Amino acid sequence: MKTTDLYDKMKKENIYYIHHKLLFTRSAIVHYHNVTAIVVDKTQVKTATSENTVLIQELGHYLANAYYNTNTPYEFIKKMEDIADQKAWETFFPYEEIKKLVKKGLTTASQLARLLRCGSPLYGKMP
Repeated sequence: MKTTDLYDKMKKENIYYIHHKLLFTRSAIVHYHNVTAIVVDKTQVKTATSENTVLIQELGHYLANAYYNTNTPYEFIKKMEDIADQKAWETFFPYEEIKKLVKKGLTTASQLARLLRCGSPLYGKMP
């Protein structure tokens, strides 16, 4: 999947993209009064694959409505992170498509990420 596809998805969903230094994470999603923004620390996210990874994960939060506050108990944070990851995988890495790629010989997450970032004919259009 190309980064531009993710930017297009964000634009379609009216999600702002902000570059800002973050201390404890590479990225975060902020949702307040119907305004949503994905914040990315470019000093920690230096490659297209890394940027795609954080954008997809944060979009998982958005798509699953899995938000939490910074002072939320760890158990709830873990639950929201798991829900966001699951939604991201369901949306951006459909199981049948991944299975086809694995059958073609791709075996690592890095190989899959590189192929999906570059655009796979198996992948098709982004939802």
